Amino acid sequence: MDKRQRRRLRDLLAGLDVGERNRLTKRAAKLHKAALRTMTGDARRPELQDFLLRLLDEQEKAAAGFAAAPSVAAPTAGMDGSRRGTVVAVTAGACVAQAGDDALDAVLPADLTRRQQSGLAVGDEVLLEPFGEGHRVTAVLPRRSLLTRADPHDARRSRAIAANVDIVVVVVAAKAPPLHPRLIDRYLVAVERSGARAALVVNKADLLDDDERRDVLALLQPYRGLGLPVLLCSVTDGEGIEGLRDVLHGATCVFVGQSGVGKSSLLNALHATAAARTGAVRAGDGRGRHTTSSSSLYELPGDIRVIDTPGIRRFSVDDADAVTLADGFTEFAPYAARCRYRDCAHTHEPGCAVKAAVDDGAISRRRYASYRKLVDGDDDPQQSAGAETTV
Repeated sequence: MDKRQRRRLRDLLAGLDVGERNRLTKRAAKLHKAALRTMTGDARRPELQDFLLRLLDEQEKAAAGFAAAPSVAAPTAGMDGSRRGTVVAVTAGACVAQAGDDALDAVLPADLTRRQQSGLAVGDEVLLEPFGEGHRVTAVLPRRSLLTRADPHDARRSRAIAANVDIVVVVVAAKAPPLHPRLIDRYLVAVERSGARAALVVNKADLLDDDERRDVLALLQPYRGLGLPVLLCSVTDGEGIEGLRDVLHGATCVFVGQSGVGKSSLLNALHATAAARTGAVRAGDGRGRHTTSSSSLYELPGDIRVIDTPGIRRFSVDDADAVTLADGFTEFAPYAARCRYRDCAHTHEPGCAVKAAVDDGAISRRRYASYRKLVDGDDDPQQSAGAETTV
């Protein structure tokens, strides 16, 4: 190994934490030992550093290839049996990764286990190495998008919901659980932060009579004005299912929404063999039962990949500041550029072009009120069903 290679090896190792360096060194040592056993003749005696650099190059190329072509799902096998796969399920300290036709059980290293709620999600692309009778995750590759929510126990921390998705499908129910526009607004803030794009599905549309359907369509008008795909769907009579399939064609998406809104039923309607478990809404309070206990990734016809997540009864973006929240209300952007102050929070400042646009009717007054409640920290739509249509 020449000086240039040694310098490069040193720089690459410096970018790893202690645990990753130790695991990599052990893998290189095994390869080094095996190579020494098979040496013949006057062949150059390899150095441990040679194998370290080869393994680092392999990992770097895999990560670069993923970043350049994230839709390519064909994992490669490394010289030491390492694989690249997509996480399709996560449990405590472990995951299942799909690598080609193989579903591989993999344990997580200690450092990733400690930060698992933020460090790993269904949809993540990972590198794996053989470990015992299964595999172990050695690296989580760069993400092109990440949907998160605030940790309910610590608003300063985020929990990962799904990684590398193209579309976040926000699913609400037409009647039960009650339709909360402010909950939709929370989700849209999170989607804007994630790097994905949003679609809105109002499920159980068959339960609406003509007057109720007209009221729901009026509530949805601000979202149509944002250019979002907005679909009324029913798994009972098939309304909107083909339209949803068209929206999702060729995409990786995640279904999010409260328990009982019918996310798993929609998944089954898109393709019955997905066989996601479904359940009814609780009779007592109109809220949903949890029928999906953990996130899972399903491959559907039409090159559609769907991550089905557990129902979330309270979706919080409490870790977001006013600027981040305003970014989630994309209709503010053309007017925010004309505010008197560059750091305008659009709440109390004079010369706010966003507030002027609300007064002029260019921005939905209900959406602006939802934004103000989020900024003030007093918005809990799940606890205020009666006020949802009058915000």
